[in-house]
Amino acid sequence: MTIEISYIIILSLLAIVVVLWLLYFVLRKKYRKLLLDNTRQKELFNRMDNQKIEHFHRAQLNPHLLKNSLNGMLSHAYQTYYTMDKLAMVLDYVLYESEDELVSPKAEIEFARNLIEINKVKLSPLFDIRVKFDIDEVNSYMLNTPSLIPLVSVDLIENAFKHADFHGSDSFISIVLIFRNGWLDLMVSNRISKRSPLQKSKSGIGSKTLEERLMLYYPSRHQLRRFVENDVYNAHLQIKLYAE
Repeated sequence: MTIEISYIIILSLLAIVVVLWLLYFVLRKKYRKLLLDNTRQKELFNRMDNQKIEHFHRAQLNPHLLKNSLNGMLSHAYQTYYTMDKLAMVLDYVLYESEDELVSPKAEIEFARNLIEINKVKLSPLFDIRVKFDIDEVNSYMLNTPSLIPLVSVDLIENAFKHADFHGSDSFISIVLIFRNGWLDLMVSNRISKRSPLQKSKSGIGSKTLEERLMLYYPSRHQLRRFVENDVYNAHLQIKLYAE
């Protein structure tokens, strides 16, 4: 073998090596590109799946949020309407019926109901308020005949909501109104707030007016007791509407 042939073989081998190296480099580059494209596609698919899942959850969640929000708004709207309706009845009673010298027990009892409902709005749903009405509706004559001074219940009820302790764990307001056989019996109790202004020198104007009216219209036919026992303020009013 001559030297020229040896050079040709060597150059051919080098060329083959170079070609193989270039081919390897190109294939390696394409392989990396394929891997990168594959990774990107997986990420894209995952992102699309996540978006679909997220969209699904949002599609499920949004109507519930909207429904709950609407229910809350409707609840507040109903409460506002209900309170305004009761307030309108109270104002109607104060402006018109209370101008009469005497009203029927039925009208005063309805006024007391509405007054309680209005004051209950400012209470927490967890607050212990006990309200009981025991009305003899069989004797419609006594129930509907004007025989009671108007607004006789307002002082006792308003004082309970004004001076009650709304923060103590054992706080409460109790209102019991009974009308039977021509007797009106109103009992109101509440746990006293430590911040309550019961002892202020200028308080009690409404109470004094109530007592004067009771003495004027029901002499020897009424009893009004107010006392404090175990930090509970109690007021008990009894009126016999008809003289014997």
